[in-house]
Formats: sequence, structure tokens, C-alpha cells
Amino acid sequence: MAGTGAQVNESRPLLVFPTVAVGQTPTRRPTPIGSPQGPSPARQGERLTPQFEALRRAFDSGRVTASDETTETDPELIVVFEVAGSVDGFGRAVRDVSGLEFLAEMAADAAEPDADFAFVSSGEAEARPVPTTLYATLSNAEAAGQLVTLFQRWVADPDAAFPWGQTPLKRAFAHLRSVRRWSAEDRVRETGLLAAWSEEVQVVGGTNMARVEVELWFRGDATKRAAAQREVEDAIRGSGGDVISSCTISAVEYHAVLADLPYSEVDRVLSDGPEAIALLMAPSVMLVASADALTVEELEAADLPAPAVPALGGDEIPRVALLDGLPLTNHHSLAGRLLVDDPDALESSYTSAQQRQHGTAMASLLCHGDLHAPLSPLATPIYVRPILRPHDFLNEETLPPDQLLADLLHRAFRRMFVGEGGAGPQAPSVRVVNLSIADPRRVFVRRVSPVARLLDWLAVEYNVLILVSAGNHAAAIEVDASALGDVESLRAAAARSLKESARHRRLLSPSEAINAVTVGASHDDSAPGIDSTALIDVLSSGDVASYSAVGGGHRRSIKPDVLLPGGRQLFMNAPLDPTEDSATLIPARQTAAGPGLLVAAPAGPGNITGTGYTLGTSGATALASRLSVDLLTLIEDELPEIEAQHHPVLAKALLVHACAWGPGESALRQLVGGGRKETTSFFGHGSLDSTRVGTASRERVVIVAAGSVRSGERHAVRLPLPPAVGATTEWRRLTTTLAWFSPTNPRDQRYRMARLRLSVDGARLGADAAGADGYAVRRGTVQHEVLEGRRAIAVSPGETLDVNVDCRVDAGTLGSPVRFALAVTLEMAETVRVDLHEQVRSALEVQLRAQQRVGG
Repeated sequence: MAGTGAQVNESRPLLVFPTVAVGQTPTRRPTPIGSPQGPSPARQGERLTPQFEALRRAFDSGRVTASDETTETDPELIVVFEVAGSVDGFGRAVRDVSGLEFLAEMAADAAEPDADFAFVSSGEAEARPVPTTLYATLSNAEAAGQLVTLFQRWVADPDAAFPWGQTPLKRAFAHLRSVRRWSAEDRVRETGLLAAWSEEVQVVGGTNMARVEVELWFRGDATKRAAAQREVEDAIRGSGGDVISSCTISAVEYHAVLADLPYSEVDRVLSDGPEAIALLMAPSVMLVASADALTVEELEAADLPAPAVPALGGDEIPRVALLDGLPLTNHHSLAGRLLVDDPDALESSYTSAQQRQHGTAMASLLCHGDLHAPLSPLATPIYVRPILRPHDFLNEETLPPDQLLADLLHRAFRRMFVGEGGAGPQAPSVRVVNLSIADPRRVFVRRVSPVARLLDWLAVEYNVLILVSAGNHAAAIEVDASALGDVESLRAAAARSLKESARHRRLLSPSEAINAVTVGASHDDSAPGIDSTALIDVLSSGDVASYSAVGGGHRRSIKPDVLLPGGRQLFMNAPLDPTEDSATLIPARQTAAGPGLLVAAPAGPGNITGTGYTLGTSGATALASRLSVDLLTLIEDELPEIEAQHHPVLAKALLVHACAWGPGESALRQLVGGGRKETTSFFGHGSLDSTRVGTASRERVVIVAAGSVRSGERHAVRLPLPPAVGATTEWRRLTTTLAWFSPTNPRDQRYRMARLRLSVDGARLGADAAGADGYAVRRGTVQHEVLEGRRAIAVSPGETLDVNVDCRVDAGTLGSPVRFALAVTLEMAETVRVDLHEQVRSALEVQLRAQQRVGG
């Protein structure tokens, strides 16, 4: 395919499975999931009765407060049930209790086993932690009273009859760790608000207002949402603060207020705790986070001029959208290739061309790739929606400080695909969206952030492939001092140090989005080497970049999905100190000589040929987006059998399909320490090999399929087993990649609604699992697996290997079919003197003729 670098010899086209059999997913017994053992009902009564009584007192106290101000009302509180394990049907059960509204199911930290809750095997308590689930409900006093009555009935007689639909509450009572109000501490624990405020006070000295994003519990009833927002706004204004804006996106159950609080409120929280201010005690508030402006750093100018590129013809339609800063539209390398749509008039905030850095860099990478090894210019224009503006004080670009990011992105997508303000859609032809932005204040822990939830919904709603950067972390590397004297020892020590400190470089929002392709950075670029004794390169080509976020996504799914070059981070050469056991390697600042990804850049007044070096996951994401556009072009031009509605998801599958740990897998696992599971948490699917994106060869055949599957269905294809793989001990590999866009359920901790599963009999091929951990690859919306082997097998003429795609439900109900795509690669060692591609192609033609005979 054009624009992806050198290709393997004898390039061959991709093939399409001619027949897809549709049937029912085989019934199977659910895999039993061990449940923790809980205490007796009598013990539960002893433990929890005081907690239920505390809830009753809280309601009584709230009623008194309310009656002092107005007519007496029945107060509402958020009640949290903290359950060891989980309870199927809990949400449905509480909905049948009058006055109780189920809000959310959330994963909490696993707890160490104790005398009350533990996993038990052969009568012995195990040491493994007990997972904990939080069930948040909105309750009034009447509902709380009903719960207490039901609890007391269960304590007195565990077999007592419960009202219809409320039986799951028995299991909840049996495994209930605690029942309590949603506290001020809950509202700030995962957002890092206290740490952020402490840092802000040190920087600004407490002289300004503190901007916060207040996320409310989402209420399905619009009248109740309005009342909740009034409650929150009253708390903000009552403290001397200001309400800046608000946003409600019902599709992802997001309701938030952007506000300023006086630093007197910040001081009270830092000195007296979260309970000190009214906002953090308001029942309608779910979470409060710092809303400091998200910024992207400036580039380092280079001394190389950028190439001039002819403008496009003018009739082309955009296939990719760039949501970023405003590019330098008249730059030699970009002129006539950008369609800028700026409804918020952010261009007026740029007072000089020099400020247009990040958008120019990302547009350059989308159009040309790394200018040190440029691709053919993108054949279609780039739709640009500016969402950044210059920082008021720093040489950086930032999100508009008066807008919530979720609201800004939601409006941007609607404008592209639906229209805004009476105007029609501005870019309905876009199929790839590049978002090279991550929020350093929103580190992914367990709960999918609002912006990530939005991206997941947008991918399904508009059938678009979204690529998002994993985020960057600036961090020093600690190594043994003994490793400084030898290059190989130093690289091994640096890699181990980065693996051990990976928990400090977790994903940044919104990169945990399950439907998006999350892009991390590998330690690669095409810049020339640096000859300097002051700087050292401590990583090897293909390693995860030292700055790239790692660590897995929702429910320990593999994230980032792919690694692409983000630029080599060099480090200051640490002097060898014989008195120290360890040494700290400090990241070096970029210079005009690189390294990094070379991009178009503003270079001063009147200079429209400037270049610069960029480093980070932003650039890697832009490169991945460019490859995705190339894949779409290939699919449209060469695979007419694939329906247009499945093009974006097939591009997603083929992008991940080109990832691998590489030939040094065993050395990689030894370097990281541990097995495939530990290596997967750091390397994921591995680096993307651009020479294998959308390409095949004589000894490597790639076959694809795409469709829409309903819950309970199985879609099956038959992979021909060519004679070449039989009766030989030559190396062979089968790579399978299944990708889909799943609807999501924000109220369920499982979140993903569609659970697709790919299955293939690797033993039949004489191959065993290699690459990423087999459990981790099944937890997201991409299942990418590799089988390798040399065992001799017998292959009969016309024999096939079944590749099955099953669809089941994880969370909620699937009302519509789910778009999916499948890519399968069968390859053998180059020493095999047969045309594997031709053997498989011929066998697929036989399948097609057989299908036509049946159909005719």
C-alpha cells in the first residue's frame, strides 16, 4: 500500500473470505467464578446494624436542616453498598424498592482477606485479595427504612421470602462489607484533587480562583437533573465562587459543571479535610477534579527546511479529522491541504504564527510522516477543528479554559457528522479522527473517564475510527551505578527500571477509551545519530519509549493498542561516582539537531519553510492516523467485497494486526522479568511494523472478513490449510485479529456491552500461543493473538481450519448488531520454496465456486 515504507518482496494483495457462515453461539456452561466466603447472618447483623442506624440518623438530620429553611422535605442521600465480590441483578433489585434509584456499579480496591471475608479452599482461607464492588444508590428516608426492614428480616431468617425481584438483595446482605453515605473523601479520592490543590497553592500562592470540574450523579429525569444542578450551583455561589459553564450528555450519562472556587475554600480543604466545604458535601456531587488548563509543549526548532508540496486539486473530500491546535495553513508543506473549521474563532487568540506549533506538527505527520523519511503526501485534505489556543503566559497551547473538554469534543463531532446551528454536517466523509491530546491530571485508575466514555459512544454513533494518544510522563531513570560503564548493561538496566516504575506512568484520560485505538510511543525515529559525550541513548530501537504511558486499560485490557515511533528520548550522561550504588539518568532537552520526529513548524515571522523536532505519543498517534487513512484507501480501492459501513472497523483490525513483539520475544521476556502476563502489561501487542500494514507476500497470506453480529450469533469462516504446511517442521505462524465497536453501559462496572470472542484450533496447525497474554487480549475490543510452531501435521486435500467469532453480552442488552472485522495471516519461513499465497488464494476460489453453486 502507498505510503507505508519498504514492502516485503513480491507484494501480494489482501484476500477476502468468500463465505461467512452465520449460526448460533454454542451453549456452554458459564465458567464458575469463585466467590468470597462471608460471615454468618448473625455476624452481619452485629457488624452492619450500627451502620444502618447511622444512615437513619443522617436522614433525620437532613430532614431537620431542610425544614429549618423551607417546608419540610424528605432529604435524599447517596447510599453506597460496599460488597465483597459482586451481585448480579443488584441494580434491578433496588429499583423495585420505592424511593431508591440505582446510580452506578463501580469497582473498588481489592481488600486483603480477613476473618469475615476471604476466598476459602479446602477449608483454608487463601491469601489472595478480595475484589470489592460499590453500588451507589440515591435514597430517601422511606427507602432506607425498607432496606433496614429487609436486612433485619434476612438476619432473623436467611430463607425468608423477599418481595418479587428483590432476592438479589439477600446475596448483597450476605457479602456486604459496609453501607454508608457517599462521602466527601469519595468525591476527591480518584481525581487527585487534594494533591493538585497542594501543588497549585505552592505555585500561585493562593491568590487566584481554583477552577474545578464538578461531575454530578447522572439522573435520568430532566427535572431531577435540573434540581441537582441548582443544588450544586448554590453551593458554589454560596462559597463565593462562580459557575463558568455546564454540560449534559445523556448518551454517556455525563452531567458536569465547570466552576471557580475562591482559594479560601481550597485552604479550608487542605487544612481541615474535604468535609470542610459545602460543595464536597452536596449529595448531588459525584466527583470533583481540578480543571487546570491542559497544555501541550512547544517544539524545538530544527535547522532543516521543509519541502514544498503542491496543493491538492480541490475536489477531494477529507477522510481524516485533526482535533488540535491551529496549524500554520500557509506552510510550504501544508498549503492547500488543510480545511480549517473554526466555529469558536480560536484563530483570533493566536497573535503570532510562532504560536501555531502543535497543530502544525500533527498536520505535518498526518500529511507526510516523519520528514526524515517522508511518505507520499496524503492524497486527501485534512479537516482541522481547532480545540487549542495559546496559553496566556507560557509558550504552550492549551484547551480553552472556559469549556469542558467533553462538551467541546461532543460539539466538534456533531458539527462534523450532523451539523450545528442550522448548518449541515461539515465533514461527513471523515472516517478517522486524530486526538493527540491527553490530560496529565486524569490518570486512569479503574473508572472510565467522562471523555473516554464519550469517545466510546462517538465511535459507535458515527461509525468512525478514533485514535488517541496514551499520554506522556517525564521521568528520570534509576539504574545501578555498575551499569554505567557498559552500553549493553546500561540498556538492560534502563529497561528493567522502566518496567519496575511502570505503575507511575499509567494511561492519561481519555486514552482508556475501549473503542478507540490508543497509541503509545516506541523509542524510534529516522533522525541521524547524535555524536555527543554529554548525551546517551539508553534504550534500544523498538523499546517502549521512556515517556510513553503504559499499564493496561479498563478491566486490565491491553492498552496502548499499538506502539509507533514517537522519537528517541536521550538522557544526560551521569558521571560515574564510585561511592554511589545507583545513578539517576535525567531526560535531556531536545535540541535543533534532534533526535525526534521531524515536522513542519513555524520558524519566525515570514518563514514558511521551518521544521522542528517533536517527541511523544502525540506524534506516534498522528503516524497511526496516517496509516489508518492509507488502510481506508486500500480497502476502498482493492476490497470491493467489504461494505462501506465496515471500513473503519476493518482499518482498526488491520492496524493492530501489524503489531508484534518481534523475533526477540524470549529475550524481551527475560529482560522484563516474568512470563507473558508481565511482559504484556508493559509491551501490550508490541510495535507496529509499517511494512506489514495492509501487505502480503508469497510466503505470507492475509485474509479479511467483516460484518455485523447480533448477540447469541456465531460468524465462522474457513481458513484453507495449504499443502505447504503439512508434513514439514518448517516454522509457521498464524496471526488473528478481531476488532469491533462495542456499545457501552456507563452504570455497569463491566462497561463493555458486546463481548466478541475469536476462537481457532491452534493445535491443529501445530502451533502454540506466543506474544501477548491470552486473557488480556480478550478484555477490550481488539483480540489479537499469535500462534507459532514447527510441529509436523498431516493436511488432507481441501482441509480447512475454522475461525469462529462469537457474540455475547457483557453489560446490558444489545439491541443492534455490532460491527466487527477479522484479519488472519498465515505465514511460513522464507526458506519454504512454495507460493503459500497462491495456494490459499486458489483454495478460497474453490470455496467461492461452491457457494455460488449452492446459491445458484
